[in-house]
Amino acid sequence: MKQIVPLLQVSNLADTIGYYEEALGFSLVFRWPEEGEPRWVGMSRGDIAIMFTIDLGTSSAPFIAEKGNGVVLYVLVNEVAPLFDELVARGAIIVQEVHDFGGRHQFSIADPNGYILAFSEAFA
Repeated sequence: MKQIVPLLQVSNLADTIGYYEEALGFSLVFRWPEEGEPRWVGMSRGDIAIMFTIDLGTSSAPFIAEKGNGVVLYVLVNEVAPLFDELVARGAIIVQEVHDFGGRHQFSIADPNGYILAFSEAFA
């Protein structure tokens, strides 16, 4: 095994792309289809990659209603403080300020779909 890349269903792909680019500094890596409204995209920042898709009608209604609930993606970083300052300045949705928990410095942001990204740094 080499890498895990989450594929997350979202309700509005254009809003999601905009938020990840503007507030989190991600870049669009690919989109499908290449013309017209995208239905599936890949985005990355550094070594972190995430894919997003719109609901293609393959999920049950209860799953769609709970999209994002309880999903936390941990992103391991070298330094939490400068990243926190950057994301605040970019307008990220901060749901948990920098704090110590479980032997780590971390903070959390939300995206427009209810997914949480926790940025975590090991104590020195």
